[in-house]
Amino acid sequence: MQIIRGINQLRGFLKDNTALGCLADTGLLYAASDTDDRLYNQALEVFEALEEFDTRIYSNVISRMEFVDLIFRKQITIGAIETFKMLNTTTAHRGLFNILKSIRDENTALKHQNQSYKVSEGKLKKLREQLEIAAGPENWREFCQQFIGKMLLNEWTILEEEFGLHFVEVLEGQTSEVIERPLHWADMIRIMGTQGIRGPDAMIANLFLKSRLPLLITTDSDIVRSFDEDDPEHQTKTILHLEQ
Repeated sequence: MQIIRGINQLRGFLKDNTALGCLADTGLLYAASDTDDRLYNQALEVFEALEEFDTRIYSNVISRMEFVDLIFRKQITIGAIETFKMLNTTTAHRGLFNILKSIRDENTALKHQNQSYKVSEGKLKKLREQLEIAAGPENWREFCQQFIGKMLLNEWTILEEEFGLHFVEVLEGQTSEVIERPLHWADMIRIMGTQGIRGPDAMIANLFLKSRLPLLITTDSDIVRSFDEDDPEHQTKTILHLEQ
């Protein structure tokens, strides 16, 4: 297993593997879609290089779901900040004011660190609760309609079409044009248990191992650490690890 870093090493790899595709994880997809993400510029360079060498980009349905969830949480964050700007501080409901201010402040702090903030599940539930307390359930629905609405589908459609994504969907124990060896749920569970990584990461690792694809592009160090350079099964694989 070989790890490469940086756009120059990627271009060098693609010159010798122009006819082959690559597997992309959620981190790369999201980094290319969010200008606040610390890897945004690197992600765009990666996609430009892949396009230059006519490299087909594959992802899995779990990455699609994770990507949409990240966009959802980002839009909630944007909506909360915009709502906070419109509040009258003298008459605003105190609980709503506090949660909106907390989201605004956390977003500002991470921006100063060149990082993208996305509201946590806990804060998301608290925001909904306080919006409904302040003005009833319809207030939450109006908030979603204004700041989320069709944005999720639009963002995904733009990413899928602009970057020409292809999706690997294989049933248990089956193969495909991309998947050379049968995918088994037990193999993914084994990776989770032996490497100590989350299910979505283990799915990407297992998919990559069983595929004919020579290159994985990831922003996740846990996925990188799940591969062993001394394992014969891993020696035909290359990982581009984007990090800052």
